[in-house]
Amino acid sequence: MKVYSLETNSVVKRKWFLDLLTCMFGIGSWILVNSLYTQFPLLVQNAPEGWNLPSYLSIAVQTGNLGPLLYSAWRKKFGNQYDRPLIISILILGIISMFLLAMFYDVTGIIFGKSHSIVLCIFTFTIALVGCTSSVLFIPSLSHYSDIYLVTYMVGEGISGFVPSLIAIIQGIGTTTCYTVERNGQNITEKAQTNANFSSGIFFTIIGIIMCISTVSYLFLEYLPNCKKEKIQTKPESVEAHGTKSIHNSNILLLVIQGVIVFFSNGLMPSIQSYSCLPYGYIAYHLATNLSNMANPIACFVAFYTNRTSKSVIYVLCSICIVSTIYMLMTAFTSPSPPLNNSIIGVILIVFIWVLFVGCVSYVKLSIAAVLRDEGSRGLFHYGCITQIGSTFGALIGFYLINVVQILKSYEPC
Repeated sequence: MKVYSLETNSVVKRKWFLDLLTCMFGIGSWILVNSLYTQFPLLVQNAPEGWNLPSYLSIAVQTGNLGPLLYSAWRKKFGNQYDRPLIISILILGIISMFLLAMFYDVTGIIFGKSHSIVLCIFTFTIALVGCTSSVLFIPSLSHYSDIYLVTYMVGEGISGFVPSLIAIIQGIGTTTCYTVERNGQNITEKAQTNANFSSGIFFTIIGIIMCISTVSYLFLEYLPNCKKEKIQTKPESVEAHGTKSIHNSNILLLVIQGVIVFFSNGLMPSIQSYSCLPYGYIAYHLATNLSNMANPIACFVAFYTNRTSKSVIYVLCSICIVSTIYMLMTAFTSPSPPLNNSIIGVILIVFIWVLFVGCVSYVKLSIAAVLRDEGSRGLFHYGCITQIGSTFGALIGFYLINVVQILKSYEPC
């Protein structure tokens, strides 16, 4: 297959093995964090934090931004000459963290007199280091290859949400049934809970194996002779160059849009998703979480065959995101009695809105990355930085609303 490359201003013949390896490398970027999100419907049932667990883990995820901050300071001093060993180290950290999480995810401890999922939060932080750092470390490393492989990487990044969601759907979810029993002349309401097809520990082990494959794919990209021959010549980046050059003025608006988009999609909305979906039932929460993750790679595949750099399309999809966000916020803030919460229509609508939102957001983020790719490694670095800044502020706001002012309300089904 021949594709026109903006990097070389010529027609480039795609190499299937580069597409495969780049895609697998992309899967390793966010599969750890995405896999954790798919387990929320199961984890909230037994975690001491209950419905508040996503807000705690969202903060742990955003704390992973320590990685990009340290890398930014490193890059200013040393440039990008040590990116390869840094990427390998980050990937190995992800592998170790996921296998340890599989063994100890349900271990709790007492903090300030209350039980908390300490181990889960610790390893959420370490796996978040992988995802957060990938935004500023993994993507710029692709500047050594033709720009046609950027979309392949982004498809892989999208699949990093699809794969764990598919496994989670096969895993299923436990259900809770309420029933009344008579004891000592009094009617007492109790609940019976069924288990999923396999535990979160087994799920995390499977994800750890996939992470190993992703790491091997990156090693092939860097060291396999056939891959090294496909690298393009780029100017060495000086330490001062990155700090003095600024983003093109016409793309500043896109960076602002990116910041707002990820504020909601990566930060605020994951924190409040339990309040938006759980009033409609655990099944609705399970489907909304996993089907929306599947919408991510579908959006990337659509972008693969369309004019992904069209700013008009970006603005239209942003409008859809705004409408979807308003509805999801409304359901969360009216919990535990949101509109249509006792009807099938309500379940279908909340699942559809979440899937629509994530699909549109995924397309917009990929499109903005494709536009900024024209500015080389510098443009993608700014893209990664604004992504992490917006995500962090969104998670902080979500944590404040849920755990400080406690404006969102949950309920017990029994």
